[in-house]
Amino acid sequence: MWESVEYSSFAVGPESDKYRLSVSGFSGDTGDAISAPVHPARISNGMQFSSVDQDNDNAGGSCASVYSGWWFNRCTRSNINTHHSGGWNAYTEAHFWDVMFSRMLVKLD
Repeated sequence: MWESVEYSSFAVGPESDKYRLSVSGFSGDTGDAISAPVHPARISNGMQFSSVDQDNDNAGGSCASVYSGWWFNRCTRSNINTHHSGGWNAYTEAHFWDVMFSRMLVKLD
């Protein structure tokens, strides 16, 4: 099964702001796992990028040390950049990892 997600606005801030994520204008045939309010503490929109050596999340530990680099809040409902199979879950509190292949395309203005 192939599903897609699109944001009409997708921006990553400068290094000085630790590559803060800003998305809006969701459309797609699966839910918005980056900014959906199912679990507000896990919204990635507006977060700085975290990596193993740069813990910028709001969790007690480092989400990136478990899942690899992403825009984590208190970990996340979305993460297609992990060494596990990727995750995308906008609908429930449960975490599950089921994205077997992903690609991120960015159109430059």
